[in-house]
Amino acid sequence: MVLGTAQDGGIPQIGCRCPNCERARRDPDRARLIASLALADLNERKLFLIDASPDIRIQVDRALGLFPPPAPALSDVLAGVLLTHAHIGHYTGLMFFGYESMAARRLPVFGSKRMVEFLAANGPWSQLVRMENISPRTFNPGEGIRLTAALKAVPFQVPHRDEYTDTFGFKIAGPERTLLYIPDIRSWEAWESPLDEALRSADAALLDGTFFGPGDLPGRDMTEIGHPLIIDTLRRIERLPAGTRAKVHFIHLNHTNPALDPGGAARRTIEQAGTRTAEEGWIFDL
Repeated sequence: MVLGTAQDGGIPQIGCRCPNCERARRDPDRARLIASLALADLNERKLFLIDASPDIRIQVDRALGLFPPPAPALSDVLAGVLLTHAHIGHYTGLMFFGYESMAARRLPVFGSKRMVEFLAANGPWSQLVRMENISPRTFNPGEGIRLTAALKAVPFQVPHRDEYTDTFGFKIAGPERTLLYIPDIRSWEAWESPLDEALRSADAALLDGTFFGPGDLPGRDMTEIGHPLIIDTLRRIERLPAGTRAKVHFIHLNHTNPALDPGGAARRTIEQAGTRTAEEGWIFDL
């Protein structure tokens, strides 16, 4: 389940008066939670999160709705968290597993070697480790993480702004289908894996759609932030078969992204290319 689709600051973003944020303040249906996924194995009654966003309190309640009613207690089904990297929208929700909140016990938290070392060496995350609220587990690039008998996650490294940790995407494999998840990447050119090959090898893909075009952040150098523009991604895949393009769903949209307007020109461009923007609550059966 898609639990959120916004960039790390959410929508509306704090202190912002851009049209998207103002519309979201007036109409809660236009608000968006921060990008995150829930993975649920209903047979084994296990729930995993990809990334722990600042919106995790709302998101886990929605994720519990994946299970047959009555909804289970989170502590009965939550079996782990997989982290992509250490930017604020992707790991700071871990704080709610700590002493001042849920006080989880040895919750498995999967991350790269740098991610695990970062958590252990820096407060307040180090308190979660020391008090055994979380149990950090290191994954290796390209090696599958067996989550349940039917569910596996394969982490792969992607280029990004790696100030604190490196950055990873995941390929999630179920019994029948696979899902590619890349919410953050510097550019497709900088990635060692060709995007078209990655799309062919998956049944669906949630890709970095942070910015639509070069004018999304007036007054800021977008090259320093480091995300592929949606218009550039569309050019890159425009010659691929329609069925391959239809796998693409853009996620991690910045609060200034014009594609947030369902009736706007940017959204029409995305849909005319045979792709879509991801929506909260979408379910992919794997």
